[in-house]
Amino acid sequence: MHQRYLTIEQRESLEQLMRSQPGMAASLKRLHTPDYGVCASCDKDIPFVRLLQHPTAVRCAACEARR
Repeated sequence: MHQRYLTIEQRESLEQLMRSQPGMAASLKRLHTPDYGVCASCDKDIPFVRLLQHPTAVRCAACEARR
């Protein structure tokens, strides 16, 4: 199982962001799972900056561009 690199502070920032936007319930649930922030395609970490811009992202920018 992939162990997340996000700090507590980063998770709290993402949680506040998700709670402030409608339609984020699924992402908010995923935030507290070990695979949140892990690319579904290549299994590498999704950068925190990308998650701030797109909290619903399930792929890193490189894998998303290849789709």
